[in-house]
Amino acid sequence: MILIAKGGTTAAGSKILKASKVKLIKDLDTVKKKSSKKSKTSKKKSGEKSNLQVEEDFLDEIPKSDLIEKGMNLVKTREPESIKVTKVKDYEEAFDVKGFSSTADLLIVYRTIEKNPVGVKEIRKFQSYLEEHENVAAGIIVPDKFTTAAKRDGQKAKITLISLKEEKETAISPEIEYLTERLIRGAIEILKYRGYKILPEKNKAYDPLRAGSEKLGKYIIAEESSEKTLVLVPQDEVVRVATVRTMKEQMDHLGISSGILIPIKRFTYTADRECQLSGIVPLRKNHPVFNIFNNGLVPEHVILDKKATREVLKKFHSKIHQIPKIFDRDPAVSMLGAKEGDLLEIRRGIDSKSYRIVIPTPGVDRVETDED
Repeated sequence: MILIAKGGTTAAGSKILKASKVKLIKDLDTVKKKSSKKSKTSKKKSGEKSNLQVEEDFLDEIPKSDLIEKGMNLVKTREPESIKVTKVKDYEEAFDVKGFSSTADLLIVYRTIEKNPVGVKEIRKFQSYLEEHENVAAGIIVPDKFTTAAKRDGQKAKITLISLKEEKETAISPEIEYLTERLIRGAIEILKYRGYKILPEKNKAYDPLRAGSEKLGKYIIAEESSEKTLVLVPQDEVVRVATVRTMKEQMDHLGISSGILIPIKRFTYTADRECQLSGIVPLRKNHPVFNIFNNGLVPEHVILDKKATREVLKKFHSKIHQIPKIFDRDPAVSMLGAKEGDLLEIRRGIDSKSYRIVIPTPGVDRVETDED
């Protein structure tokens, strides 16, 4: 008798199985090899194809294909314990590239389909396969294009759709890649200064983002106590309102209430306004995306809590509206993440302190045309 248990068993369980003369198999490849031997024997006897198949018939030799290579690279981003490739039934040229954890759980799967165009039928067939696997990041890679209906269904099912042809046509220039990486490094500096912990990319918190948002841009998830913040550097040089709304949907899906959006170049007017309505802080082009307090010429700014604010007002016998002002678009305010009504203490030396109350920037002109 054979028992197949992908997670293995305990030491006590091993003793019981040994006493009962039950063999434990953890690796499905062992079953595959046995199945292969039986299949060959059957062919020799009858000269016909055997119907004996296993659920996961992994390929020993991976076909050479740009689609499969792309799938392998995407699966590697999840840092799986192992990567396997299987041929999809009922297709001449379709393969599944799968990444597995150390406990043989499926983490991510990308299906490659050599067909043009790929329609709704292929999307729904892949979707029915995914129903057997919960919380698995998934995508489909094709050489050319998807139909409009396929794109719609793929978006609803949160399946990433990748066209190699479209990727080549919209390839990001080395300059934009450099700017994006620089902005990401700067965002990490700002978040760490605020006391946030940056979650590594393999953290499960990123899973919902990988299930359909890779094309939007680079993400960071930062955590302070039990609160999380989502940071996005979009691929598009100009951030439009659609990007802001998509980011807001991701925040709602993740249960995150605050976000930071950093454009490579600028926001449109409506995108800027949408950020304010969505609880997303837009770091505009005049904001330095790095830790400005590392510069010796910039004095330390600290946000005071309510108790400290009351003490300052009492000390100077002042009302809150009598305190000197600082605009909410000031780089130091953005660096701290301070909000309207917060009192800042500016420390220029051991005994030199001054105070500023954060207020909205007045008379912000509409300098950019809405091209949404």
